Amino acid sequence: MQDVRDDGAMTRTGTGPLSRSELKEWYAVPGGSADTWVRASFITSIDGRATGPDGVSGGLNEGSAGDKAVFEHLRDWADVVVVGAGTIREEGYGPLPGKALAIVSRSGNLPDKVRETGPGDGEVVLIGGHGEEVTPQQVMAALRQRGWRHVVLEGGPRLFSAWVEEGLLDELCVTIRPVLVGGDGPLLLPTTTRLAALTGAASHVLVWDGDLLVRSRLS
Repeated sequence: MQDVRDDGAMTRTGTGPLSRSELKEWYAVPGGSADTWVRASFITSIDGRATGPDGVSGGLNEGSAGDKAVFEHLRDWADVVVVGAGTIREEGYGPLPGKALAIVSRSGNLPDKVRETGPGDGEVVLIGGHGEEVTPQQVMAALRQRGWRHVVLEGGPRLFSAWVEEGLLDELCVTIRPVLVGGDGPLLLPTTTRLAALTGAASHVLVWDGDLLVRSRLS
């Protein structure tokens, strides 16, 4: 099904579950595989929290088959996954099997777990580490130098905020779970984020076992 938005564009709607081939078609990017495309991949509660009561995103996506399927698909699609050093530590990231991981860090202080690559692990690249703020433009320049065109930004919210403010994200792929978290955990978009206008337009909306999976064009 397709619905017409106020701006005249079409929003595609559907219901899950989707097979692997259907997910590939549902999350296909405009222009084909040769173009650079930058996605943010997140999950949030209906009160806007990016983590569960345990302080990690795993506490929020537990039991969400749709989020798991899309998360895995986006990683398969990506040339590189970009994550801030704080999220690396908080979420317990290690090297990704068969996938490059780019870590954005001012200090360069990373846990041993993410430095210890094994057979089948993708490359781990540190961007920054000189004690200075790392801009989204610097990150993208480093990724382009390595020929990585398909980029997935997985967090955290502070890194997401910087990329939204700089207009470097093509789209947000977000799972909205119909649950309340409360507390003072991180919001999907921090309150310090400054935008000149409403940002984003839904291109795809998928309902999967009660969860809402949205593709929102940001550029």
